[in-house]
Order: sequence, then structure tokens, then C-alpha cells
Amino acid sequence: MDQSFLGRGWGFPPQFASPDSGPEMAEGEELVKQAISTALNTLKGERPFWSELGSGLSNFVFEDANEAALVTLKQEISATLLNHEPRIILEDISFDPQKLYDGVLLIELTYLIRKTNSRSNMVFPFYLSEQSV
Repeated sequence: MDQSFLGRGWGFPPQFASPDSGPEMAEGEELVKQAISTALNTLKGERPFWSELGSGLSNFVFEDANEAALVTLKQEISATLLNHEPRIILEDISFDPQKLYDGVLLIELTYLIRKTNSRSNMVFPFYLSEQSV
């Protein structure tokens, strides 16, 4: 099925096979997944030419994963994706606390691609302590 309406752009993180080939590209549903991840991983105001892009997820680093914090985290994720990813309808956000003691909260996102009505999901790892991915 042609998914060109979902877009085509630089894959994230940017990678180059060679200096002459240009960046590796992503398209379709993979590009949407990368856009979701980028929106959630970007701090609000971090990008000078698109300062409204981003989320407040960094406010939850070092927070206890109690029910009140998870409700607020869910609201932040919903607002971020509503504002920055118009190609999807977010259907569900759930949390998998399996790796919580390792400092990782797995966030399971279920969404619908608007143009195709195809359901998709992804797991977004949220690190509860400062560390590089």
C-alpha cells in the first residue's frame, strides 16, 4: 500500500552510509514512530527554530512511579502527541513496570494512523535516572 502521504524524511538518529550518499531516509509508519519518539525525547524549547516541539517528560526524571505521577505522565504524553503528531489518534497509554528497579519505565503506546485506520503500537523506554541511551 502506498504510504507516501505519511511522509519521507531523514531517519532518526541521522546516519550516513558514506559521505557521498546523503542521510538514510525513513518513510511511512516508521517515520511516524520516529516522530513520536523525537517529540517525546525533545525538551520543550530545545529546538531554536521549532521551540514549541517537545515534551515535559524530563520533569519526571527521579520521580517515584506512584499512581499520581503516572496519571500526570500520561497527560503529558497525550498532550505532546496531540500537539505534535497529527498523523495519529492516540488510543491508549499503558505502563509496564517490569524494569522499574533498573530505572526504566516502559511506556506502551497504541495509536491509529488517521489516513489508513491502521492500528499500531510502540514501546517507548523512559529512563527514570540520568543516563545515555
